[in-house]
Amino acid sequence: MSDITIAALHAFRAVAQCGSFTAAADDLGCSQSAISRHIALLEESTRQTLVLRGHRRIQLTPAGTLYLETVQRALQELERGTARLASHAQRPHSVKILAMPSFAARWLVPRLAHLRLAGIDAEIELATSIWDADYRKERFDIGIHYGDGSLPGAQLLMHDSLVPVIAPRLAHERPVRTLEDLGRFPWLHDALRSSKWPQWLAACNAPQLTGIRHLKLQDAELTLSAAVAGLGIAMGHEVLVAHDIAEGRLVKAWPQHLPMAAGYHLLLPARGKDNPHTQAIAHWLLREARVAQGTPPA
Repeated sequence: MSDITIAALHAFRAVAQCGSFTAAADDLGCSQSAISRHIALLEESTRQTLVLRGHRRIQLTPAGTLYLETVQRALQELERGTARLASHAQRPHSVKILAMPSFAARWLVPRLAHLRLAGIDAEIELATSIWDADYRKERFDIGIHYGDGSLPGAQLLMHDSLVPVIAPRLAHERPVRTLEDLGRFPWLHDALRSSKWPQWLAACNAPQLTGIRHLKLQDAELTLSAAVAGLGIAMGHEVLVAHDIAEGRLVKAWPQHLPMAAGYHLLLPARGKDNPHTQAIAHWLLREARVAQGTPPA
């Protein structure tokens, strides 16, 4: 059995649509003899007569009509596949970033528009997780992890500190003039990192100070959202609250910062190290972090 070529399938479809070998040849830009050879090849391969030759117009046999349905489906699927491939080739490369939810929402997302200004043409897939195990699975191109930097290949992105923050409206209604004035407000707590308030109070030599009531929220992102909504004072990470402070959604309830041993670290698993798009975004993140912390870009 002879091999069936794509050209033969195109010739058969053209003959069926145009009604003659001559018209099919004109449609495909080839000779009439080439069309005849393609049809003969198909009939030899299928061992069926597909076309009844007439003086003026050809007709498909019942076998030819049945075969045309298969040919049309096959060519349409090939055309769709070619279009999908061309579309995929034209799209910018996708880079998957895995980050803590609060960092993604309050630090990274407000800066993503800067990527285009930096000349980096890549599509971003941003995923979030709070579990260390997800960062060890390395199912991402770039990871941003909060911790002590002990994960393999971790590179320090930014140091961090704690500072209490409050909505401007609350601060205006009840001005804070002394440390003890913080106790006149509800306090918002991050359930995942419940030691933040005790750590900061110990650094202020005020371990007994407490709020008029307490609201516990699931994570840092919810806690800061509650602070923006005016529900009380939150113990914020400086890295996370800087944008809200700059935009006027939060103000510092008290100026004292507590430097943290933990910080935000950049992770580049093996799948991203040799990718130029991933490398470009990693360098951009490092530059943005230096600017955010007042250090001139390297």
